[in-house]
Amino acid sequence: MSTLRASRFSNPAVTPLDASSIEALSLPWDALINNVNNDFDTASTIVDSILTVQERCQVTPFYIQAVIANSSVFLVSNTGSSETLNLTNAGACWLVGKSISCALPVEDSTVDPCHAVIRHTPEAGFFIADVGSQSGTHLNRRRLPPQKRQLLRDGDMIELGNLVVEFFVDNFDRLEEPLETPETIRPGCDVTYPGWEVVH
Repeated sequence: MSTLRASRFSNPAVTPLDASSIEALSLPWDALINNVNNDFDTASTIVDSILTVQERCQVTPFYIQAVIANSSVFLVSNTGSSETLNLTNAGACWLVGKSISCALPVEDSTVDPCHAVIRHTPEAGFFIADVGSQSGTHLNRRRLPPQKRQLLRDGDMIELGNLVVEFFVDNFDRLEEPLETPETIRPGCDVTYPGWEVVH
């Protein structure tokens, strides 16, 4: 897990990045550039999106941002701490919970050590599933049955215990829409996530 300093997120007036502001943010450039296959221009574009995503929040200051760039997918979130952002490695499956072994750690007493999982497939997009948490996972106010995947869309609201986060998707590849739509996804499809699929 890598972290980004979030000191500029309290300032609603985001200005274009220059060398001094990038240095002040202590951005994990190595991790970010690695996630986008060593493309510095794409990494620079993504940084601007990361710095402004919180302005899109309508309900809560917390969010999970899914980034698709150079055929890689990774997540950025401010759920771990008020001072840092979490940046996952590029992958297709990320565990969310209080455990430090989760790709997206969450600091909230109502969140289980391993609470939910977010998964991405090029054909269908993003999904979330509760992995059997005690307090449950809600998507847009509806409780998810354990181990049942549910499609995630840009702007969705996720509740992990008492923690409310908004989900955003930023696609820098401008890929076609996912082949599967809510109508073609089998309702109640079971999901399993063996440990080797979870990206830490």
